Amino acid sequence: MDKDDKKKKKGHGHDEVVDLAARIGARQSQPEPTPPPEAAPPDEPPPPPPPTRLDGPIPSAPKPRLVPAKEDRAQSAMIQKALAEESQKPEPAIPSPRAAPGPGEVDLVVTPLPTPDDWHRFELALRKVRGVGQLRTEYYRHGVLKVRVSYQGTDRLAAALRAGVPGYRVRVIGEDRATLQILVTSEGDERRPG
Repeated sequence: MDKDDKKKKKGHGHDEVVDLAARIGARQSQPEPTPPPEAAPPDEPPPPPPPTRLDGPIPSAPKPRLVPAKEDRAQSAMIQKALAEESQKPEPAIPSPRAAPGPGEVDLVVTPLPTPDDWHRFELALRKVRGVGQLRTEYYRHGVLKVRVSYQGTDRLAAALRAGVPGYRVRVIGEDRATLQILVTSEGDERRPG
């Protein structure tokens, strides 16, 4: 017999079935019998629980329960009762420390005075204006100064301020009977390049 004939008789592997899954460990070629679980002797304590896995599912918070809604009549009755109680108890008015300017007084609103030093310098210069008496600071916020000024003069305060606050150039931007709004620029600021 020739060598080629022997190969032909054996075949090229088509005749035999080969289980490749068993070779790579996916399944066993013969199932092994599993031994029955041994019962733990009654003297020994039960084994400890397995440690918590960090790759396991994340425990979630309990879902909120829905509160059953009250009937519309009950809710509307509660609202009506609250409104009635509210209207029966008038709250006292909050007293305001600020009052309207009195006779001979004007509220002067000055801007921009970016720092408290600028505010102080402006107040000192304002005291030198003819006819200006007492000054009372109402507030100073974000570069805006509000001062209550007592003024007694022949002209309006706006004209007196335009004529001369020493060291400042004054521009009136608003005026009514009790309030005067002005923009100020110090003479030092005008000379600075900028």
